[in-house]
Amino acid sequence: MRSILKVNWDSNLPIYEISQSELQKKEIQCLLLDVDGTLLNRNSTRIPKAVKNWIRESEKLFTLYLISNNPSKKRIAKIAKEFKLRYKYNASKPRKKEILNVIKEVNFEAKNIAIIGDRIFTDIIGGNRCNIKTILVKRLKRNGLPTKFNLTLTIEKLISFFIK
Repeated sequence: MRSILKVNWDSNLPIYEISQSELQKKEIQCLLLDVDGTLLNRNSTRIPKAVKNWIRESEKLFTLYLISNNPSKKRIAKIAKEFKLRYKYNASKPRKKEILNVIKEVNFEAKNIAIIGDRIFTDIIGGNRCNIKTILVKRLKRNGLPTKFNLTLTIEKLISFFIK
């Protein structure tokens, strides 16, 4: 049995550097995208140009769906509307309920779905609990560049190492 803390792909990259061809090689057809920290900084309302470009290229190849723990419907809906994507806000990851609802809605086999996020204790555990692939990315700063050091992720990785 694999640990629910295990990351399928710890990219050590920001989302906009994730290779779409690598995703296709892994037979992924649907991507569940975390929002805050993954697509834009938690304290920002502007999606970086590199992320916008990555989303536009990715939506040609995959079904994309935003899934966020953020309780602000207004914030998540605004981002979803920009790309005409479906979304869930206030998803309570790592709880399974909303992730499973999204999986049912997108109607792909779990083996062809991946969740991309910047947190082990929400995105990765949630994805693992629902038996989908998990991809860990670097959190974005306000300027759209990846953080060099993420204390939260460092602590999560340290705890994960001891929990195995």
